[in-house]
Amino acid sequence: MNIIEKQTELGRTLFQINTNTVREYAQMQRENVEKYFELNRSYTEKLPEIRDVGSFMELQREYNETLWNGVRESVKGQTELLKTAMEDTGKAFQEVFQGEEQVEETPAPKAKAKAKAKKTEEAA
Repeated sequence: MNIIEKQTELGRTLFQINTNTVREYAQMQRENVEKYFELNRSYTEKLPEIRDVGSFMELQREYNETLWNGVRESVKGQTELLKTAMEDTGKAFQEVFQGEEQVEETPAPKAKAKAKAKKTEEAA
């Protein structure tokens, strides 16, 4: 495969990774907004039932705890998505440049072998 074909394939692969990542990220955000609206709807439905300060504080604590857990899960999911996208991008670059690295690495072991041979001769 020549360099132009490799670059074209890399471009396609990166475009696909980016498209899938953005699509998944948008889906996550949509789900997060839906969860947020549902949480707020539930909270406002319970507000009229509050008769004392202790009940209000308990409801507020539950709301904040649920909100915090939702944010934490959201960030964790986004981090995993980004991590996966970065790994896929790294693999795509490795596949493209793998052939070039093998050509560059081939002379290096020969040079090391000569260096070892010289050390063996010096020891004798």
